[in-house]
Amino acid sequence: MNPPLDSEWRILCQLGLQRLIPQNPGGKNLFKDSELEFWQPPPKGFLKFNIDEASKGNTGTAGHGGVLRDEKGKILFIFHGHLGKATNNMAEILAMEHCLEYLLLDH
Repeated sequence: MNPPLDSEWRILCQLGLQRLIPQNPGGKNLFKDSELEFWQPPPKGFLKFNIDEASKGNTGTAGHGGVLRDEKGKILFIFHGHLGKATNNMAEILAMEHCLEYLLLDH
């Protein structure tokens, strides 16, 4: 298994999945663990959407994704998707739009 990229490690930490990475016999993580506390919860009574996008080139093949959590870190909603050709800005805007649609239409 190859170690995760920095961006992949941040996503694992944000989702609370960093413990899925294999550990060595000494019990220490084989990969860096400096970002285990990367995600900060929202204030009590609020929700927090974390989103990201990627575009191979600008304009290029793009995708987006995100996760919604409450103040205790409980995951309420996860999304990801392939956008076809888009700019970085368009992918980010579409990710935000996806969040707003979820909040307005599903709740």
